[in-house]
Amino acid sequence: MAVHYSAVASDIMEQCFIPIFLASKAEREWDFSNKEREILGDVLPIMEELRDLFLPYEEKIKAYHLMGYGLTLLQCAYLTLVDEGNAPQTMEDVHEGCLGFSAETIQELLRDLVNTEIEHMNQEADFWERLEQSSMKAESKWYMSLFYRNPLASMKELVDLSRKLVELYQPYLEKGRAERQAYAEHFSLEEFLTSSNYFSQYSTGVFPENDYHLYLVSPWLLRFASYNNTDGTGYFIVSCRVDQLLESHHELDVDTFTTTIKVISDATRYNVLVELTKPHAKSKDIAESLDITGAAVSFHTQKLINAQLLVINRKDKDIKYNVNKALLREVIAKLQNDFALEEND
Repeated sequence: MAVHYSAVASDIMEQCFIPIFLASKAEREWDFSNKEREILGDVLPIMEELRDLFLPYEEKIKAYHLMGYGLTLLQCAYLTLVDEGNAPQTMEDVHEGCLGFSAETIQELLRDLVNTEIEHMNQEADFWERLEQSSMKAESKWYMSLFYRNPLASMKELVDLSRKLVELYQPYLEKGRAERQAYAEHFSLEEFLTSSNYFSQYSTGVFPENDYHLYLVSPWLLRFASYNNTDGTGYFIVSCRVDQLLESHHELDVDTFTTTIKVISDATRYNVLVELTKPHAKSKDIAESLDITGAAVSFHTQKLINAQLLVINRKDKDIKYNVNKALLREVIAKLQNDFALEEND
């Protein structure tokens, strides 16, 4: 596999991620175990600082700095500029490129943004059909629709907003630079995908003949995300230390055991786990059967993936996920051993 890495491109990708810093503690996708808190000891306070920093802009960020499943509208715009042969070298290049887009191009970006969910949609479906199928919150759908109806004016609002936010973020971009540079020197995407304990359980869907672009970002972004274009080009967004976080679950010690129990102790999340491993499972249908929103299904799904209870199935097109049977067997075995459950009373 050919992996292309650029520190400049990674910096741009990071500065397009500002909406994620406004997630509240309750909304965050990651339930931190004690081991993870040790790994991120200096990072957690920075996450709170960033939330406080951008909180005054929350309403405008919701309205214009739109985000799909793992990617933001600005990141989609950046990737489009790169595909057109106009690779930006700075965030201002991205901003200027966005202002040069036609209304039709912006609307196509929004159509693609809706399609960044784990459940990819019909390639022929238009924006409105995809938005209807999406598991986004109703509020997010509303802002998406407003942006789509007024693409040029909305893009100008986004660029004006992004310029302010990027300026505020510069001290944090610099704070993480040394770690990003050091991480880039030793991190191997290919080795991590083929040799790590985390990925040894299932197919990653990575093909040796394809090109992949790697973006390394600061640890407070907590990302390990992948996205594939229809032409086969893949993109991986990886935050520093994420390999340590994922590998920390390999051995079932007390910390991993209690975290696993905690994640599946939520009744709704457990039911989502059961439904997601069935053939032809769709978020919309699961939401209706459990009487929850599509956004709630996506939230619980990500929690289960982060806890490694759920892994993406890339072999069977009818089943999107597999339950991590090895982990569940270890949990059951520990319960049996700790309480001598196999002994006859």
